[in-house]
Amino acid sequence: MFLLFSFLIYILLTLLQASIIFPLPISDTGNVRYRSVPVMTLLLIVINSLVFMFFQAINLYQGINMAENGDFQEGLTRIYAYVVDIWQYGYRGVFMREEVGIGAFSTFTSIFMHSDMWHLFGNMIFLWTFGRRVEDACGPWRYLLFYLLAGMIANLGSEVLNPSQVDIPGIGASGAISGVMGAYLILFPGAMVTCFWGIGILLRLPIVAVMKLVGVRSVAEAPTWRWTIKLPGWILLIYFLIKDTIPSLNVIQQGQDFGGVNNLAHLTGFLAALLIFFYVRKDLLTRYFQGRRI
Repeated sequence: MFLLFSFLIYILLTLLQASIIFPLPISDTGNVRYRSVPVMTLLLIVINSLVFMFFQAINLYQGINMAENGDFQEGLTRIYAYVVDIWQYGYRGVFMREEVGIGAFSTFTSIFMHSDMWHLFGNMIFLWTFGRRVEDACGPWRYLLFYLLAGMIANLGSEVLNPSQVDIPGIGASGAISGVMGAYLILFPGAMVTCFWGIGILLRLPIVAVMKLVGVRSVAEAPTWRWTIKLPGWILLIYFLIKDTIPSLNVIQQGQDFGGVNNLAHLTGFLAALLIFFYVRKDLLTRYFQGRRI
């Protein structure tokens, strides 16, 4: 119990540290129209977590622990096995160009793999925040198809648009989740998102205090201090789009993507959101093009 409590405290402190300067979205504030339980979003979070814990994390973290405790040979063997799995099941353009390895299947397997716990944790926070209402708008199975398609387009797009074609495996659900984020922006541009944001929380204090002093009714009963802050979703999503677009253009022009964050996959995944109209529920699609709130 103590270890679990310590782990939860560690996660909370890490979240707070990561969200001091830039807001970290943690939850959509809107009401879903059809169902309250996001079955497919939860299932995707569980599958991603299980794949990492039982397929990757065992070798990675046990290997690191063994190496730190003096058993270098066994530790390096486990870390090597972790790296081999990434090279075998991560997305590599050579699999497509030369028909080696698992071929096109790597566009699927790679979107369920992550480099470490924080890579997984960060992706799942964004999936939880933006995935639930997109799932509600599509239905669970059409949402799953869109999610997988966006992830595959992200992988293929990063390969087609990158002239360097460096053989480095790409892993992570962020391309698929970028597609979900783009779909959220298209379908719910006026939605509000709950965020951790250190600077925003501090800036809110004097504003709320002054509004209460002058008698603004809308904030009269609102708490002066909150651990979270609500922001327009479109501001966050446009910010992430710009953050991925600038380095992606550099990669397209110069071909200098040699590992790290695959911004180009994020961008192409985000653009895949234009396909969401093929997956959204028919009645919501009608409401959308009539200019009515969905």
